[in-house]
Amino acid sequence: MKKLIGYVAVLAMLTSCASQKMMSIYQTSGVEIAQNSSGVDILNKYNTSRPITVFHSSLSLCIAQELDNSPVVLTSENYFGSPWWSYYNIPNQQSITVSGGDTIKLVEGNHVVAEAVTDYLHRTKYFVNYTLTTTRHQNNIDYLFSNIKQAQQYTGSVVNDGFENVKTLESAHPNLVIEALNKEVDKIQECLLRQ
Repeated sequence: MKKLIGYVAVLAMLTSCASQKMMSIYQTSGVEIAQNSSGVDILNKYNTSRPITVFHSSLSLCIAQELDNSPVVLTSENYFGSPWWSYYNIPNQQSITVSGGDTIKLVEGNHVVAEAVTDYLHRTKYFVNYTLTTTRHQNNIDYLFSNIKQAQQYTGSVVNDGFENVKTLESAHPNLVIEALNKEVDKIQECLLRQ
């Protein structure tokens, strides 16, 4: 009976941790939260602005060079391993290829719209798919990320459903998604300043 109570307590702790909201994401500057059709809070948009006064390259050229919209392969292969030894996958025949296509979708005046995918690591690789709308002003560039979705590369024995909205739960690590988006902005900014 004591073992059963111990297991239930551990399970309750793990369940509460997995479903807890990441409160810091609600205070992150530029983050807009919305609710999906199930009433769950998700990252709706992320807006940031970076100062720039001298352009050595065009904005659309830097976006085309620095952002990537290549297709990604998602799978539900079983993943084994750790940071200390190599890993291997046991295939179970379920994989999907998603995303891909042209990066630049529209160039109009001071605006560039692009679609791209990036990634980050948190025990395994996650892909982040987004639409980026940039607006060039005299002294700064506004970066607006929308349609932000993520997918885990390997889901183990669980079916990989592909890209989904980023929930504000700690288990969805929305902070790492925002960090990955900021790295995309950094690449564009560095390209603009490069001679």
